[in-house]
Amino acid sequence: MKLGYEISLKQVQRLIMTPELRQAITILQLPWMELEQYIAKEMLENPLLEFEDKNEDVSKDLTDDIDWPSYFENAGDTGYAVSSGIEKSPKVQYESFVSYVGTFHDYLTLQLHLSSLDEKQMEIGNLIIGGIDDDGYLCMGIPEIASISGACCDKVEAVLKVIQQFDPAGVGGRTLEECLLIQLEALQETDIPADRRELAKILIEGYLDDIAQGGLVKISGVLGVEVLQVQSACDLIRTLDPKPGRQFSGGRRPSYIRPDATIDKIGDEYIVTVHDISAPRLGINALYRRMLKSGDARDAAAAEYIKSKLNSALWLIRSIDQRRQTLQKVIESIVKLQRDFFDKGVKFLKPMTLAEIAEEIEMHESTVSRATTGKYVATPKGTFELKYFFTSGVPTVQGKVASSESVKKVIREIIEKEDPEKPFSDRAIKDILFEQGTIISRRTVAKYRDEEGIAASPLRRRFS
Repeated sequence: MKLGYEISLKQVQRLIMTPELRQAITILQLPWMELEQYIAKEMLENPLLEFEDKNEDVSKDLTDDIDWPSYFENAGDTGYAVSSGIEKSPKVQYESFVSYVGTFHDYLTLQLHLSSLDEKQMEIGNLIIGGIDDDGYLCMGIPEIASISGACCDKVEAVLKVIQQFDPAGVGGRTLEECLLIQLEALQETDIPADRRELAKILIEGYLDDIAQGGLVKISGVLGVEVLQVQSACDLIRTLDPKPGRQFSGGRRPSYIRPDATIDKIGDEYIVTVHDISAPRLGINALYRRMLKSGDARDAAAAEYIKSKLNSALWLIRSIDQRRQTLQKVIESIVKLQRDFFDKGVKFLKPMTLAEIAEEIEMHESTVSRATTGKYVATPKGTFELKYFFTSGVPTVQGKVASSESVKKVIREIIEKEDPEKPFSDRAIKDILFEQGTIISRRTVAKYRDEEGIAASPLRRRFS
């Protein structure tokens, strides 16, 4: 065999992830609110990008004879016009201004300053507040606080007792038991009977695990009290908040869902509207466009820079438009395949996969996955994440398949109608579902019940 070097040509097919393709994939994955932020960032970096004025006549710009294909051989028709380049001063939108909302720790510090503590106690109090987590629990030990402040442990304990009277009730507790007992103490001035509060205190101090396991009969036997009294005390405990710090949302911005699309029923038809249609459209700044046309760029480097930014701008515009078209197709296909859900409700939701939608719109399954991740749609039945419509199936006796969401709905309805004194076990629910035509295992019933936030039958039992 002869070894040697030679030069040869061969053709191979490879998928190359270009920056433009990577950008298109990123834009497709972004929900509308994040897409707005992405566009704002791109506009800061690319001077050729600007928002079009919808009320402005841009027909003159459309007829200009700049040779766009000379800069982009395969750019295609983006469907976007070029604006006049007249810069307008932005109007002040007062809705954009919000007042400052303090954090949970700011709220505690304000109450500390309103208390009648001396300067040294204030210092200790600030250390204690700094050691309270977002759930309202004190995570620092008393000796540690005493060491840092240079005070004795008794003084630290005294200041902690003051802070434990702050709002929300239960703040500053070091354990779950202490947190609940602080809240129970705050109920002393209410019309709750003293014996009920005292029994609740006993249960908190020694029987929380038994309560969590539904062992009310066991507790009744150990304490020698009626089971109804134990149940009443447990009901009182359940009104207390195990994480009092979560009541105060000042440190967290509220979560708002801004749907990427809306489905409206008009007559017998469902109309899909992707929300970025009504948003300001991107255009190309006419100043730079004229510079390219007239050759005003001072040197080749400047001209190359403008061409590069122009290329980037057009790719961004095309990617945004492609995102809109993809979302439109995906949601329209969901409406088509889930028509019974939109007409009759969640019990009629059908099992559906990404592959089915991909085949329907003739796109790759990964594209459908990116288009549906993290995006929401407003419908006549409520606002749902697009992933909600893609559910697994449970077989029925008719040989069909029911979606997991519809089965969960039926399980909840069964439990809502049960006798509180004799709640259905998971096995009993399985049998009821089988009688209704759904084949499901007891383990799957337990899984769906947990996902719906419904307790097991021992914890649902009530004593009359």
